[in-house]
Amino acid sequence: MLDLRFPTALQAMLSLALAEESGVSRMTSAELAKGLRANPSLVRRLLRQLVDRGLLVSVLGKSGGVGLARPASAISLAEIYAAATEGKPLWVPRDDIPHRCIVTSNIETYFAGLARVADEAVTGALARSSLADALAQLRQLEGRRSDARDARNRQPARSARPRRLDGGRQRRVP
Repeated sequence: MLDLRFPTALQAMLSLALAEESGVSRMTSAELAKGLRANPSLVRRLLRQLVDRGLLVSVLGKSGGVGLARPASAISLAEIYAAATEGKPLWVPRDDIPHRCIVTSNIETYFAGLARVADEAVTGALARSSLADALAQLRQLEGRRSDARDARNRQPARSARPRRLDGGRQRRVP
């Protein structure tokens, strides 16, 4: 089963950072869920976890919503990951295997170590990037996509010459 908590939380945080840059300090969970095309209850639960970790502030009432608790440059992706996953490991070993051989007798311990190394690598990579860094990378990707679209629009139209169905080979007529 795919775990969508981190990608959904990250997208919500990026949306809030972008909104803040545009002068919108708060968004509602309904607005975020619609923009993320995500289940509103999942979004509300993730937002609550992000608020609990001090990454978001929540304001109740008619003009309420959530907003970033700190500048985007001061929020690491590792913090968002930890809040979204609630510290649960990336992978968990199976514990329902009968111990019959060297593999089945040791797989739980081996896999737990492997999962710990993977978690440390993921967390370390995410700790090196802030929410502001991620937003800057998205802007670069958008610029490349826009440049590619512009280049396609500048290319001359291909000729409408029909293609030969025989692969271009000449046929001899007897």
